[in-house]
Amino acid sequence: MKKLIFTSAISLSTIILFSQTPKADFKVYKPQSEGAHSLQNILQNLVGDGVVLKNFSVSKTWSDEAFGYFEDGQSRLGMKKGLLMTTGGISGLCGKNTRPDMSNYTHRTADPNYRSFGNPPAVTSSDLEKFLGGNQKTFDAVVIELDIVPTADTLSFNYVFGSEEYDEFVGTAYNDVFAFFISGKGVEGQVNLAVVPNTNDPVSVNSINNGGTTEYYRRPNHPAYYVSNIDGNLGIEYDGMTKLMEIKKAVTPYETYHLKLAIADVGDNAYDSGVLIEGHSIVSYVKSYSVLYDKNTSSISEPYKNLLNALVKEYKTKTESKISITGHTDNEGEMDFNKELSCKRANEVRDYLLMKGVPENRLVVDCKGETMPAFDNKSEEGKHMNRRVEVKLLGNDVKYATAKKNETVSEEKSVIINNTPNPFVNQTTINTHIISSVKNARLIISDLQGKQIKEIYIMERGNTSIGLEGGNLKSGIYLATLICDGTGCGSIKIIQENN
Repeated sequence: MKKLIFTSAISLSTIILFSQTPKADFKVYKPQSEGAHSLQNILQNLVGDGVVLKNFSVSKTWSDEAFGYFEDGQSRLGMKKGLLMTTGGISGLCGKNTRPDMSNYTHRTADPNYRSFGNPPAVTSSDLEKFLGGNQKTFDAVVIELDIVPTADTLSFNYVFGSEEYDEFVGTAYNDVFAFFISGKGVEGQVNLAVVPNTNDPVSVNSINNGGTTEYYRRPNHPAYYVSNIDGNLGIEYDGMTKLMEIKKAVTPYETYHLKLAIADVGDNAYDSGVLIEGHSIVSYVKSYSVLYDKNTSSISEPYKNLLNALVKEYKTKTESKISITGHTDNEGEMDFNKELSCKRANEVRDYLLMKGVPENRLVVDCKGETMPAFDNKSEEGKHMNRRVEVKLLGNDVKYATAKKNETVSEEKSVIINNTPNPFVNQTTINTHIISSVKNARLIISDLQGKQIKEIYIMERGNTSIGLEGGNLKSGIYLATLICDGTGCGSIKIIQENN
């Protein structure tokens, strides 16, 4: 058991919190019932070009501070805003790193039945425990699920993992972990995409670090992707974090994929961990190119101009598509200089594409500086590969949106149609039709005694399908009820059978 330092609980009523120090302008916002920081808007803002968000759900946690929205005006992690998920409370993350062992215990304080340390209630993740193996136990889990439709053949998004377990508990059983599971066409079962670059190692405290400081020496593991925050310069409380990481996955356009974002404490419920997912970074794209550079240069060499010419040619066959342009550097030199250089490189590519006839409103420009290495900066070859501008021809949802708009049923009203298969074992698909005038649509799954099991928010309109996993349900009969703007729009019985 860890030696703990207990402090007073932070008030759960706080909505907007930030440090008073001049440079620590990292801010967090709890989900609100409506407005810019509603749960629906927070999750919708994760999705960028080429991806349609169909629906989402959040598994029950003991804390109303377990997740929320973050903003970082200085973009010190390579991200300006996005979704924050934590095993503690988001309020404790703002400001310089003033504690080595933050354990907010908002999961405990949010519910009077939460017992003392070492005997917490079952806020666990069966998916993460199965994934970890070795009978490892999870605590204070947060799971957010999304159904999305990519409109191109590659799906990607960006994130940072951070933890208070660094560096004291590197190499121990307190291996807090984040996973990004995907299932759908072309994916065998459920696959975790949150892995260390160029490996199959899941991202966790033990897989990315700079070694440990426990009783005996722990060898660093993938330190190229680790950032120490002992000095607090990142404006966030975690002792250590990963670099900005990118997930990539080949997918089938216009098919529905189920995404599951899960984070949990491992081994005990102390020392918080979290994951920050960049806003608008869940995108799909048709082609991706890297324009490489020599040191401290931003001019485009002739071979890469030819590559960009080929991209422009293909772009002109993809109506309504956009092109994303993201500048990067190696880690030599000052961070501010590298940020400026990456922006200069990205804008040089932007200007070249404008000259070739790509409209300005079809170009999306960003610059990451040294925050997002694709390769280890220890070698000259790795540094050369990191001095790059990534150019992606993004998918677009015109074809998908047009098909949805043309869908009709015999009587135009919102209805829950059926689920198939029924009975089911691992998963069933619930089919609904939501008319365009509905502002808020939810699917409530409950048992026959009326106890709510799951709540799924439906984002798209017209005919839509919602995947429901049965792995965590006991065998029996459940009720699926469609709620449209607060009014019931019908129910069906669904039957879960044992594996």
